[in-house]
Amino acid sequence: MRKSGKSLFIFGSTFSKGGKGGFLKGGLYMKSKKQFSLNFKNLFSENTRTETIGLLAILLCLWLVFYFIPELIANLFHTILGKCILFLIVIILTSYNFKYGILLLIIIIILYRFSVIKEGFEWTPTSTRDFILIQNTINPNQVFDTNIIQKNQASQEEVDYFIKNGTWPWSDSTKELYIKAVTSNPHVKIAPDAALLEAQTTYNETSVLMILSYQTKEGQFLINGVQVPTYDGNMAEELPNGFGEFAYKSGLKNDLRDDVIRCNMDTGNLERITYTGRDGIYGIQNSIIKPIDYKSLENIIPGFSFIKSPCNPCVAMNPKPDYSCPFKLKVEDKPSIISSVWKKLWNVKGDCADNKKIIY
Repeated sequence: MRKSGKSLFIFGSTFSKGGKGGFLKGGLYMKSKKQFSLNFKNLFSENTRTETIGLLAILLCLWLVFYFIPELIANLFHTILGKCILFLIVIILTSYNFKYGILLLIIIIILYRFSVIKEGFEWTPTSTRDFILIQNTINPNQVFDTNIIQKNQASQEEVDYFIKNGTWPWSDSTKELYIKAVTSNPHVKIAPDAALLEAQTTYNETSVLMILSYQTKEGQFLINGVQVPTYDGNMAEELPNGFGEFAYKSGLKNDLRDDVIRCNMDTGNLERITYTGRDGIYGIQNSIIKPIDYKSLENIIPGFSFIKSPCNPCVAMNPKPDYSCPFKLKVEDKPSIISSVWKKLWNVKGDCADNKKIIY
């Protein structure tokens, strides 16, 4: 071995500390480049393409089964027998090919999570059957639409609780709201605790909150609308001079002189109804219906104001209610504060009277 300049000669090989022809920057770099090129070619080899196509076909078949036969996936993931079948399939495939076994396990975990976390709710067939059997026993005279309940109202965990205990799970705040509504209703002659227990056997928490909210001024506005003055009066609905207000106040004639702003339950948008008298032949009530922009509500409806920013209040009337548009409504002979049930639904805390801070 001899040392010469900046190079080392070892067994006939020269290692350069620098320069363009050194091993570290030359031979090792070329070897890494060739290895990378070889791996890149192997990635798109015929065998790899075949395996990728096969995996894609399997995933596509699973997606089709999940889409068209969701009950099959539910039975596999939510029953003991189905879980045992999936576990044995993973074990058998892993014994043949460890890589494919782990890949199948990951796919099963993803599908299981997707079957649990998805838009809306969906019960297992067993839970649906048990729920119907229990309700036929304790509420034989009532009909329950399980499709609506499981898609828009109650989750799998809630129906499992009902099947186990015979009552729907309610939060303490919901119980307080219901007892308050019962005690303030002069037509209900039953102990509050008994009324609460009876209601919990029939209504899930989402549905009972909907019922309570419909009985408030906010709910009545969304369902029946609110009257607003017309721009230039409504001569088609005015009584002749000298008739006075007796016909309206006695209920002999509906007072249709003012326009009505309400939610259209079919479209989910706001509309303004102007009544234009009755048809001269059949006596049918005529009206003109026009859509209105929710941004103009504060200027049209006296005493109406949005709590946050302008939004469509009708979203609360969707099949799956969306409580993201809080508002305040001042009506005659009622306080201007927000009703308690709507405070809960909108997650509004604190005193909601005029000119006072609202906390979310």
